[in-house]
Amino acid sequence: MALLETVGEVLFEKTIFGIPNIVVGVAAIAAAPVVVPALRPVTKAIIKGGIIAADRTKATLGTVAERTKAAFSEAGERWGDLIAEARAEVYGAAAAAPAAAQTLAPEVAEARAT
Repeated sequence: MALLETVGEVLFEKTIFGIPNIVVGVAAIAAAPVVVPALRPVTKAIIKGGIIAADRTKATLGTVAERTKAAFSEAGERWGDLIAEARAEVYGAAAAAPAAAQTLAPEVAEARAT
């Protein structure tokens, strides 16, 4: 019995304008065939806005990704150049002073010996 009383209270409870909830529900169902087609253009405009926003976001993120890729590529090239210079200095030092190369970098002396 308590459940039926609770359902009855919810159905017939008054809303902000003093209209019972059941009347609002029935009116919404009755007005749906008229209201839904009227809301179609608004709904379509909202969907179009979402599509445009998604496309712009995708384009912006694509540009950011390309710039990031270029920056990492350039950084990789700089690291490669730096490593090549360091190797040239190590191998150049090994040719000039083999004793120093053996104490600093034994693998360099082994590479030069072969």
